[in-house]
Amino acid sequence: MTGIELYKREEKSWMLDPRDHFARKCVTFEVRKDFLTGHVSRILPFRWRLAESKIDLAMLEASRENCPFCPDQLSSVTPKFIPEVVPEGRLTRGRATLFPNSFPYAQYSGVVSLCGEHFLYPDQFTLEILRDGFGVAQEGIERVRRQAAEFEYSSINWNYLPQAGGGLFHPHLQIVVDKEPTVSQRRALEGLRRYQSQGNRCFWEDCLAMEIEARDRYAGREGDVHFMSAFSPHGVLGEILIVFGKRFDLREITSRDWDEFSRGMTRIFQFFRVKHIDSFNLSLFSGGRGETDTRVFGRLCPRAVMPPWNTSDVNYFEKFHGEVICVVSPEELNRELRTFFMV
Repeated sequence: MTGIELYKREEKSWMLDPRDHFARKCVTFEVRKDFLTGHVSRILPFRWRLAESKIDLAMLEASRENCPFCPDQLSSVTPKFIPEVVPEGRLTRGRATLFPNSFPYAQYSGVVSLCGEHFLYPDQFTLEILRDGFGVAQEGIERVRRQAAEFEYSSINWNYLPQAGGGLFHPHLQIVVDKEPTVSQRRALEGLRRYQSQGNRCFWEDCLAMEIEARDRYAGREGDVHFMSAFSPHGVLGEILIVFGKRFDLREITSRDWDEFSRGMTRIFQFFRVKHIDSFNLSLFSGGRGETDTRVFGRLCPRAVMPPWNTSDVNYFEKFHGEVICVVSPEELNRELRTFFMV
């Protein structure tokens, strides 16, 4: 038994349906609350079919010109770190290169150009590209921490393609290292402390044990890296939760861990290909180990535009009310996703 409570309630809305001669009709939906953070999602009953392709090929081709992350431009137009942090100026691993963010929103903010290719569909990212990219991001965080140990809260982030807020088509990650956690990370840490203060053991251990036993939302694992659909998702197409089961801090992740994480990501990207999903947001969170028993965890949300007018999938409920409208239940998402972890 765990102390985790999965809160959901079913609501009903009545209408006179014009598609059925204005007959009286009841539509049901669910309201769910994330136990750790209090985040609320509204799970709607209808399925939303995505178009076959959403990439604007003309825009993609135009974006190749003077792309700062392409190999012929990167060394001359991207900045270098100050020597106190990275004496080499930039860090490289495989085909990935880490350099400072030209538009920083934290004192230590960096960008990783993942590869030489200007554009890849998600299922074209290889294990090597992902492993090297996240590995050099981790090294950048370690360099900052050596220089400024008080900057203990870090994250590795990925906005892929314009639908997800990506400013460039070229595949790239972003790192943020700060003295204070972001709002969502603070809420998670507060939830972890609250859970332990009630006499429970580590929340993430209990969460994994519960989800593995139930199987409703648990997709699978690669080594000690676990993948599952989130009970109360942050995205309109759901959310995939990633937990490094034995790592407390991003700096502790080994090359083997990155291999396992990357292998799991390639499985997710294969699922995306089948579902015609090209765009997503991903964040891996780290920090706060001194405050409570935590783990490195991540949130991955598919992103899309809504047909037929390519409307954004972010609306007033998410932007101003702090709640998410989701059109696929976490359990349904998992039934499809976990088949890609069974091969």
